[in-house]
Amino acid sequence: TQANDGVFFNISAKPDLYADKPPNEPLPSYQEVVGEQAPPYFDPTVVAIGTDTGEILIEGLPVGNLFVFALNMLVSTVFQLVGFLLTYLLHSSHAAKDGSFVGLGITFLHFGFYIRSRIAHPNQYGNDGHPSSQTGITNGMHNVYLSYILMVIGWFIVLRSVADYIRVKRLQLAIMSSPEGVV
Repeated sequence: TQANDGVFFNISAKPDLYADKPPNEPLPSYQEVVGEQAPPYFDPTVVAIGTDTGEILIEGLPVGNLFVFALNMLVSTVFQLVGFLLTYLLHSSHAAKDGSFVGLGITFLHFGFYIRSRIAHPNQYGNDGHPSSQTGITNGMHNVYLSYILMVIGWFIVLRSVADYIRVKRLQLAIMSSPEGVV
C-alpha cells in the first residue's frame, strides 16, 4: 500500500522507555556510595600503535621531538598571533602543540615589553609634538598595568607549556622503559 510506505512507515510505533530496567529497583544508600572509589577521570590515555617506530599515543597524540617543539615555537613567535593560530590548528603532536603555546607566551611577553618601553621612552617612537599624536600607549598609568598583565600571562603560558611537554615526554619514557607498560 502507498500510505505506509517510505520514511513515515513506522510512525505509529511507540518506544518502550523502561523495557530494560527492572521495576522498583531501590537506589543505593549513602554509605554504599561513599565506600566506592571514584573513577579516574584525569588519568592520561595511553595507546601503543602497532608500527615499526613504536609510537605511543598519549591523550590521543604522539609525543613528538624537541626539533618539532622548537620549530613550532619559532614559527609561532615570528608570526605572532597568526603564527600561533597556524601552528596550533595544524599541530599533530604534543611537541607541536606545546611549542605553539610557548610561542604565544613569548608573543605576549614581547607585547608587554613593547608597551612598557613605549611608556618609558615616549619621545623615541615618533612623537612629532602635535597633541593628536600623544594619545594611546604613551598616556595613562593603566598601560603600565596592561604591560605587566601581558608579561605575567606570557610567563604563565610559557612555563605551563614547557611543563606539559616535559610531563608527556617523561610519561613516554616511563612507558617505553617498562616492558609490561604497554598493554
